[in-house]
Amino acid sequence: MNTRIPRHMLLALLAAATLAACGGGGGHDGPATSQEINGGYAQVVAFGDSLSDAGSYNPTTADTDPSNDVPVGLIFSTKPGGTWTTYAAQALGLTLTAKQQVNFGVVGQAGKIVQAGGLDYAEGGAMLLVDAANGGVTNQTIPGVGTVPVQGATARAVSTQITDYLAGHGGFQDSQLVLIQGGANDFFAFLRQVAANPSLGANAPTTISATTTAMVTQIQRLRAAGARNIIYANLPDLGATPQFRGTALAGLATTVSTQYNTAVANALAGTGVRVFDTQALIGKVIAAPASYGFVNVTTPACTSYTTPGDPSTLTALTCTASTLVASGADQSYLFADGVHPTAKAHLIWGNLVAELARAK
Repeated sequence: MNTRIPRHMLLALLAAATLAACGGGGGHDGPATSQEINGGYAQVVAFGDSLSDAGSYNPTTADTDPSNDVPVGLIFSTKPGGTWTTYAAQALGLTLTAKQQVNFGVVGQAGKIVQAGGLDYAEGGAMLLVDAANGGVTNQTIPGVGTVPVQGATARAVSTQITDYLAGHGGFQDSQLVLIQGGANDFFAFLRQVAANPSLGANAPTTISATTTAMVTQIQRLRAAGARNIIYANLPDLGATPQFRGTALAGLATTVSTQYNTAVANALAGTGVRVFDTQALIGKVIAAPASYGFVNVTTPACTSYTTPGDPSTLTALTCTASTLVASGADQSYLFADGVHPTAKAHLIWGNLVAELARAK
């Protein structure tokens, strides 16, 4: 999934320098003490977008003053916490960290991409097939600095993530659990087009078909490279998220995500790939929030706006305990921002995925 941060607002992100360390960051993923524990998995590998991103973005490096930087990458959720991929790994007695970290800022100074060494290749904003233009580097005018190339929020497509993994590792081992999800950003791009021109809503069947083919093709690549333990997590009902709930696009957002989920599941039937039904889980939480310990399943827990007072700029990337609507909202709210779950919701999701992984 995607939370777009306006490039001209990079400097505003420096307030995030007080962030607590989160579940993502650098480091190397190692095997568990015993492969006989928790299903026999030795490693977890992940591909996807911001829902699976273990901490590949660090916007706190956006200026040229290193003294206010936070050294770790940040997750698109409440913090401290993790994403479902990191929590699933944790439940299996393993660790999962980001493959690379994108430090925002002036290229050649703070702005750069560094290899963090982990096995979570997911990146916020990732589409299935299309990479960010020019690696996310754009020419920007920075007060006091001038017009310079700036490394901003970038994303490798899911297809590129897999290509990069294979280039470095060759293939997959039977002891690896491979987690994959994606497609939301492709649909967000489509829904933005429909918002600008409602007649384009007629293209929904074509968009669903193309997105389904793209995702299934990537999963087939994983299988062809030797992955035998794959769990694909489908999309939540996009129409039920705060970003679309109650809007003119809610119905279409529900349609594209639901039909996409059905089409991908049908294509994977009989392949041995297991599907985790994220849509069903989120639906159950919304229907009976108290059963899961939530009191709010409709509005965001965070107030971390890149432009104060502008709801369209709310991003969970820079959300901390100090930017919650109320103390403890990260534990009592389902959504962190317009589309991303809170860390507690991720914990529930990840633990259920771990249960599915053990049942192989």
